[in-house]
Amino acid sequence: MLAFRIAAASALAAAWLGGAARGAAPAAAAGPPVEQVRVVDRGWIRVGLTATVTDRAGRPVTGLDRDDFVVTENDKPIDLSDFGPEEGRSDRPLSVVVLLDLSGSMGSQIKDVEKAARALLSGLRTGDEIMVAKFNDQLTVLQPFTGDPRDLDRSLRRIGRAVGGTAIFRSIEKTLKDLRGRPGRKVILVVSDGLDNDFERSEPVLQSVYLQDLLRLCFRTQTTVYGIRPGMPSSWTPFEDFVTQSGGNLLYTGGDLARVFARLGEEFLSQYYFGYDIDPKVDERGWRRVRVRVLRTDLMVRSIQGYFTPRDQLETLLRDLEDREADMRADAAWDLGFVDDPRARSGLRAALDDRDATVRRAAIEGLARLRVAEAIPGIIERLGDRDHEVRDAASAGLDAFGPAAIDPLGRAVTAAAGSRRPGSAALGAAAALGRVGDDRAVDPLAALLHGRSDEGRAAAVAALTALGLAAGLAPLREALADEDPSVREAALGGLAAIAGAAARPVIEDHLRHENDPAVRSAARQLLEKM
Repeated sequence: MLAFRIAAASALAAAWLGGAARGAAPAAAAGPPVEQVRVVDRGWIRVGLTATVTDRAGRPVTGLDRDDFVVTENDKPIDLSDFGPEEGRSDRPLSVVVLLDLSGSMGSQIKDVEKAARALLSGLRTGDEIMVAKFNDQLTVLQPFTGDPRDLDRSLRRIGRAVGGTAIFRSIEKTLKDLRGRPGRKVILVVSDGLDNDFERSEPVLQSVYLQDLLRLCFRTQTTVYGIRPGMPSSWTPFEDFVTQSGGNLLYTGGDLARVFARLGEEFLSQYYFGYDIDPKVDERGWRRVRVRVLRTDLMVRSIQGYFTPRDQLETLLRDLEDREADMRADAAWDLGFVDDPRARSGLRAALDDRDATVRRAAIEGLARLRVAEAIPGIIERLGDRDHEVRDAASAGLDAFGPAAIDPLGRAVTAAAGSRRPGSAALGAAAALGRVGDDRAVDPLAALLHGRSDEGRAAAVAALTALGLAAGLAPLREALADEDPSVREAALGGLAAIAGAAARPVIEDHLRHENDPAVRSAARQLLEKM
């Protein structure tokens, strides 16, 4: 785009600069309108699925290829972007959390936990880690994530007595939130009888708003939940339903927890990864049912059974945007960026001032994706953010707005023109005008060029050069009289970039009067290249 604008400007520059070099007043330049073509990447969400394939005896099956599977979403075939055995994916380390139910009903199951945890860890890969926590009414971490079996010897010797009630889902929720920052895939092993004192036994998972939120967390964190029980349940509970929906499995110890854990370690290494991209802005509301099917009739597959799109989770996302944990707020801001709703837009605008940089960055990206024009002034303020990634996001977001951002950017630059210290937001706005501007950008940049700040005047010259319009030649030529040699040098470069060989008379004239050695050297180099 810059090359196109400079070519258009060069066609006008020869006559203009010829008159200017002789001291004549330049005629108003008239030319064809500049067409700005902008290609903006669309936001997509990567759906990652981990699937377990077993034979009819329940043994894990390895060695299958992409062509052995069919993945559908709402019964429509999916083109996979990624596939492979999990065992060979060094980019997807495994984090396993063991949650031990220490309620009164589980006293006989906790004595062999250290042996079981060691059996599980011994079967995992280098780089995989395990964490152990206990829960009754509250969650307590016994062993933070480790890959060293010796740590388990020290931390699991005294687990404590089984006492109190059972808060399974609250413990799972807390664990899911803690897992959000860990890379790769995650597994939660819940050693419990599955009876949660805080939850209605009869309510199906997909009819519970709270459990829907937990399934969304499983989906976002790529976490599978397994249930390990001391015996067969007397009735189907929400916990069993939740485990199945997450893609996990229900296992029964039979009095040998170490054997079950060792079997799970073998299963984790035999799993397969499937990845595909979706456009969450497509208006397909409701539960998206996902099915992974293997073509061999003698095999069975387990995987997460579906997910809700962001627009179906608006109330939850708005609540998450107020969460105490920054990761929750950041994920909510990302999802809200795909929901074209007034409440989503309002929440994202408020998130521009979040105390966490990741949240601010996600809010900027979402507002730009939704093209919320009234948010542009707030995004311009983020050009002065203390976090460089937020500043970069604000710059990219303003580029995505294109012409809609020109007037707000111009007002921000004009307001800062008389300041001795314009600030990084104003300087960033000047740079953005150079990238997305048209003729409307010239006057604000010229005002900054007449300001008292050396840094501001240098930014104006750089932006006028990037703008590449013939209308910017007049202020650039005026900048040849600037008191700052670096500004004069940059102005010479801008004239040459826009006007090409037509700038030779002006540069030669300036060379005769310039006293600064560096500027004179730069002028000579420009003339040699013409």
